[in-house]
Formats: sequence, structure tokens, C-alpha cells
Amino acid sequence: MFWSWFHGSSRYTIATWGVCLAALISAALVHFATPFFDQLEQRSADLIWRLGALHDDERRLIVVDIDEPSLQEIGPWPWPHETQARLIDQIAAQGARQQIFDLVFTEPRAHSQVLVQAIQQHQPVLSQVFALEQGGKPSVGQLAGALDWATCPQPFGQADGFLANFPALQPGHTGHITPRIATDGIVRHQPAVICYHDKSYPALGLAAFMSGTAQGSITLERGTSALGPSWALHGANFALGPIPLEDNGDLIVSWRTHPDSFISVSAADVIAGRVPRDLMKGAWVLVGGTAFGLNDTIATPYGGNSAGLQVHAQIITALIDGRTPYTPRAAGLLQWLVCIPAAISFFFLSFYRRTFPVYLLPVFALGWATVYWGSHALLLLHQALWVGWAGPALFVVLTGSFMGLLEHSKSRIDRDRLYTHLSSYLPAPVAAALALQPPTSAIRASTKQVSVMFADIRNFSAYCEARPADESAAVLHAFFSTAARVVEAHGGVIESFQGDAVIAVWNGDPSPDPISTQSRSRLGVAYHAQHALNAAIALSADMQGVLPDPAPAGLEPLSIGIGVETGPAMVGSFGMASRRTHMVMGRTVTIASRLVEMTSELSHTILIGEGLAGQVGGVGLQSMGVFMLEGMRAPHHVYAYPLAAEHSYS
Repeated sequence: MFWSWFHGSSRYTIATWGVCLAALISAALVHFATPFFDQLEQRSADLIWRLGALHDDERRLIVVDIDEPSLQEIGPWPWPHETQARLIDQIAAQGARQQIFDLVFTEPRAHSQVLVQAIQQHQPVLSQVFALEQGGKPSVGQLAGALDWATCPQPFGQADGFLANFPALQPGHTGHITPRIATDGIVRHQPAVICYHDKSYPALGLAAFMSGTAQGSITLERGTSALGPSWALHGANFALGPIPLEDNGDLIVSWRTHPDSFISVSAADVIAGRVPRDLMKGAWVLVGGTAFGLNDTIATPYGGNSAGLQVHAQIITALIDGRTPYTPRAAGLLQWLVCIPAAISFFFLSFYRRTFPVYLLPVFALGWATVYWGSHALLLLHQALWVGWAGPALFVVLTGSFMGLLEHSKSRIDRDRLYTHLSSYLPAPVAAALALQPPTSAIRASTKQVSVMFADIRNFSAYCEARPADESAAVLHAFFSTAARVVEAHGGVIESFQGDAVIAVWNGDPSPDPISTQSRSRLGVAYHAQHALNAAIALSADMQGVLPDPAPAGLEPLSIGIGVETGPAMVGSFGMASRRTHMVMGRTVTIASRLVEMTSELSHTILIGEGLAGQVGGVGLQSMGVFMLEGMRAPHHVYAYPLAAEHSYS
């Protein structure tokens, strides 16, 4: 019942089913396999950042690097506090707008008072680290830089421990450097705020931005706009608008700037006064370490083993530009809305199903998926919007695949039905070829060596006039059925039924035969000639007892007449595209038709032309002489197969 409904369905119904099925499956997959699709989008974002990276020198933020040459010149880490104080003083002397330290001073040492004085004087932004995993982590140092919030608001998480600076240090701002590490080890997010004992502590980049913009207080608000973020941090001095946050309170790290674009100077050169005088003037200066042994390496979209300060550099520059990426609240709805044009285009293609190959539907779907990925990339790079692309891409790929599969299945069913229908009227190979070909007026014909058999019922016209129509029809049906069975069993095809005559053709090698492929190739025409003769003999034998005896009605007896010949013939399809016919024409066909007419005159059931006789060697055949056949210019030697002989060619 399903297949009948499916066969009768229009292309538009199939397209609707394809779209609906794709929508249901893609929605289920996105829901139940969310981590997989999230990771897919994150990995694709890594590629987007790399392809769209800015390579111009970033002079607004200067990196002071505690690198290997610095350790070789000054000594192993940790440096004396007076050396670190001198570094702070030198950066300030350069005219830096803001100093940001990706370092934690956990304990006082000799000359710590010099460091305390330098920090109090220049107010750099310091760092602290939280332990987010539960398990009773130790707490070292004294936390600082808490926001003036009464409680820890939603959606920020609680820390279980911390590593902070020693209490004597009292910086103006302090930020945490706790990353959100993905399952693949890459840092793509950082908690904007982490809470500990109901106090809220901002990230280092956020704290640095507050310090650099003289922002003493910020507020948290839930997003209300469909295209806006889930949460936003507001400040009176945030000239470029609020800072967008994800639904879990994270900042998306914008890897828009290539790491090599940040100007980096060695800390030893800064301390020694070997940097250009105006290099740091008005700049945000980020101090951190890349030297081996400082244990500050992370994986980034640009590769592994990068310094952790790269995260903070990217966050700070994005905050300065007001281009922190975020996911709009209506991102899910937008993803499904962008699927509508693709669905419409698939329906539109159904108008051109005859000119648009079915196998191109999945390719077309992949094109749409590429468009979604490209749109996501452009929005991320130029508008700092994370809309997502995996869900819509999955939908269009499934839609194209399902529609292609359904269209292909329907085409196969239609073709099989057409073949079944055509094979009732045409030779099976012809029907199969026509079922695969579009209508055309072109001549499709070729000359082949064929064996042709004409067979009819002698005296059948008189029988039809004297007997009821149903009796005549039954005789004709029995004859046609027997002939079709015998011909097909011997590797031939029924070319047509004409009145009470059957025309059968052999022009290929039938498969069910033990003779080798090499032998078939060598024998060629003789092979199908032998099978045509065998079919004539078998048809004559099988019709014994099938034909009724009209003698009681005073009629001439019914008998079979068969003419068989081998030779060249033109085989093909002719006519205009709207009305075609398949024909076998030529001298060989004419001879076979004349032979069947002579069977009554020569009193032989099977007459054979000289072409077939030559192919089978003439063994067991009886020469009937040379005759001038009607329509022929030259005489033709005719042979008979004596049915009384018990010779078999099977």
C-alpha cells in the first residue's frame, strides 16, 4: 500500500516529505548530540579565526615578555621583588596607559616593600587564580578586586579555592586568569566573573578594561533583545556599549588578531632601558612569561604551546574595540529561519526535475551548507556574532540527501513500472532501453547480423470467420503465449505480434549456455542462428495438441508455419518523440516472411533460408530448391526441416 501511495505521489509531495523528514531528524540529532555539534562549530571557528586573522601590528597593546633571554640575563624565575619593582617603574616611565600583570605574587620575600611601593604608586592590574573544580582546594594569599555586588548573581559559578597575591599588595584592580579549557585543550572561553564566598571577582581582561577606562563599578543585566546577548555588563564609561556575555556568563575569546601581530619586547630590555622611548606611550602593557618553566602555556586556535597571556591580550583588544563575540538570544530561531530559503529552493527545483539531475541534489545541499558556514564566518569576523551553522547545514544536507533518495527511488519505481508495461508491447531489451532514455525524435538505428523467425497459424482466417470470437481469441492467446515462452527460453525476443503471426529476433548471445565466452565470440552469428532454429523446432513441437481440430465444423485443419533466416537487418526506433516505433527491417526479414508464406505450398512446417542454413552447416536440412521470392532480385535457396527426423539441435 505504501509503494502504491509513493508511486502516485507528486514531486511536491516527495519534496515535502523530504523536508519534513530532514527537519525532524536534524532537530533530534542537534538535541541529543549537542556536544558533538558544539565541538564541530568550535573547531570550525578555529579555522575561521585563522583564515580571517588580522596581521597588522597591534600597537595599542604591548607585550612585555619574560622570555628565555630575560632569564639568562637577569637570572632564574622568580626574580627578586626589587627587580620586578624596577620593571614596573620602567614601564611607567615609558608612559604606559595601563600595566597588566599575568603574574601572581604569592608570598613576600626580601625587598618586598619596594614592590609594594611600586604597585601602590603605579596601580597595575594584578592577577589571581581560582579553582573551579570541587574538591577542597587550598587557598593561598588574599583575594582582591571584588566587584561591589551584594551577592553572586546568576549565571556565574562558585570557586572552590584560589591562589592570590600576598596581603601587603593593594592594587587598584585585580582580575582572575582562570581559563575555561575545552575538551580538546583549546581556550575559547573565559568566565567573566567567578564567585567565592558570595563575592564576585572579574576576569583579568575585564579588570584591566575597567581600570583603563576609569570604571569603578559595573552592573549585570539580562538581555532582552532577540539579537542581543543573554547577559551584559554595563558601565558608565563603556563608550562602546555593554560587554556581552554568554548564557553561562563566559566571555568568548576573540582570536581575531594573529598572535604574531602583538608587539613583544623582552622584559630584560625594558629593565635595562633598551626599548624605544615612545614604544609604550599610551599603550596597554601586558606583562607575562613565555620562558620554559613558567608553566604558562595553553592551546589556541593557532596551535598548541602558546603563552597564556595571549588569551588576555585577545580579550583586552576585543573590549577596546567593542567587538567581543556573543551568541544572540534568538540564535536557535535564526538558524531555523535561514533554512527556509533552502527549503524553498528545493521545492523550486522540483519544477525543473526533468532538467536537474537527481544526483545533484546532495551537491546543491552541500552548496547551501557552505553558504551557512560562510555567513557564520562573516558575522563572526565582522559583526562579532556567533549565530551557528551546524544545525542548518545538517538540515539542508539531510534534505538534499532524502529528496535525492526519494526522487531516485520514485524514478526507479516509475522506470520499473514503465519497463514492465513496455515489455508487454516491445522486446525486453528495447523496453529497458526506452525506460532509461528521454523522448527524442532522433533516429536510433544500426545494422546487425540477426536471425529472424516468422510463425503464424495456417488457415486461421477461415477459422475466425466460422467460429465465435472468444474461441478464436483463445486459440490466438495460446499460440502467442507458447511462442513467447519458447522464444525467450532460446534467447530470443518477441519483436511483435502481427495478426496471427509472431515475429521473433535473435541478435545477441543468450546467457544460459555452457559454451565459453571465447567460443561465442568465435562462432558469432552461428550461435544465435542455431538458437533460432532450435526455437522453431520447439515451437512446432509445443503447439501439437494446442490447436483445436476444426474438422467437425467442416473447416481446414489448423497448423503452424514457420520461416527462419539469418542475415543483416536494420534495427532501431523511428518516428517523432511523441510517437515512436521499434522495427527490424531489411532483406533478412523479408525472406523470413516469404518463407512462412511458402510453408503451405511446400507442405513443410519449417522453412529455412540459405543464410541460416549456411550458419548451422545444413546438417539435417532438406533442400527444397532455388526460388525467386517475391520482392527479391536474386533467387534464394530454400531448405526445410523435416519434422519426421528425430534429429535434435538442443
